[in-house]
Amino acid sequence: MSGKQLKRIAGAAPVLVMPFDEDGVVDEDSLRRQIDFCLEAGAQAIAFGMGSESNTLTDAERAQVWSLTARRLDGRLPLIVATTYVSREGTIAMTRLACECGADCAMVNPQPYGGEQLVSLFRNLSERVDLPLMIQDAGGNAPAEVLLRATREAVRVVSLKIESAAAPHKIGQLVAGLHENGLTGGGTRDVTVLGGADGNLLPEELERGAIGTLPFPAIIDAYRVVCDCYAAGDATKGRENYLRLILPLLRLVSAGGSGGEVIWLHKAILQRAGILRTTYCRVGSAPLPDWVMESIWKHLTGANLLISRRLLQP
Repeated sequence: MSGKQLKRIAGAAPVLVMPFDEDGVVDEDSLRRQIDFCLEAGAQAIAFGMGSESNTLTDAERAQVWSLTARRLDGRLPLIVATTYVSREGTIAMTRLACECGADCAMVNPQPYGGEQLVSLFRNLSERVDLPLMIQDAGGNAPAEVLLRATREAVRVVSLKIESAAAPHKIGQLVAGLHENGLTGGGTRDVTVLGGADGNLLPEELERGAIGTLPFPAIIDAYRVVCDCYAAGDATKGRENYLRLILPLLRLVSAGGSGGEVIWLHKAILQRAGILRTTYCRVGSAPLPDWVMESIWKHLTGANLLISRRLLQP
C-alpha cells in the first residue's frame, strides 16, 4: 500500500466535543484549549466523530476544525476524523477533504450499507482516496465476517472501532480473524481493533483483544491508565482503575438521563474547568439534574485526574 502512512492507532483516543460560542459559531480558541488539555492528559490520538456533532457541521466547518487540529497537533498524534456522508460519493468526497486538511485517518460508519455494499464502499475508498481508514461499527451493520472481508479487500483499512451490540464478543471474533488472515503485528498489515460507546464495556473489550478506545475527552487520562494497565498485562489493576475512575461517571450519566445528555455533560465539565467557553450544543440536549451534577463534581474533584486539578483551581 502506497500513500500516507500512519502511526499505529491504539490506547486512549478522545473524541472531541465541538465547541461553539453563544451564537452557535465554532469557537476556535476553545477548540485549541481542548486539544492542549487532551495532549497534557496523555491522549494517544485525537478524533472527531458522532460525539463531536459532526453531522451538524457544514462542509466548510469540518474543513475549518480538521485543519486547525492538524496544525495544532503538528504530527505529534494521529488525527482521526469522521467522514461519513449520506451517500457513497459524498463519503468519498468528504474523505478527500479530510486528506487535504491534514487528517491521518478517516473514520467511516457504513450505515445503511451492509454485505457486498459495505465491502464495496471501503474498496472504493481505498482505491480513490490516499488516506488510511477506520471502519466504525456503530449500528451493528455487519457481522464480523463481513467486516473482516472489507478489511482484507480494502487495503487502506488500518483499524476498526466496534461499538455495536455485544461489542466485546464481536471484538474477539475480529481479533481472531485478523490474526488468522495475517493482518496483525507480524503480518502484511497491522490492523487494530478499538472500542467505543464511551467505554461502557471497556474491560471486557480489552480482555477480548481490543487495544484501545475512543471515549469523550474530560477524563481521557483515566482511560489511558486503564489501557496502559491492560497493555502491560495487568488486567486486575486495569479493572480496578476502571471501577474507581470511569464507571462512577458512566453510572451517574445513566442515572440522570437517557444518555443523550453526555455531549452536554462533557461540555459542562470542560467549561467549568476553563477550557470551553459555553455548553452550546447543536444536537438536542438538556442539562442533567442538579443532584446528578453535584455527585459528578464530587467524583471528579476527588479522582486525582488532570480535570480534577483544573476544577480545583481558584
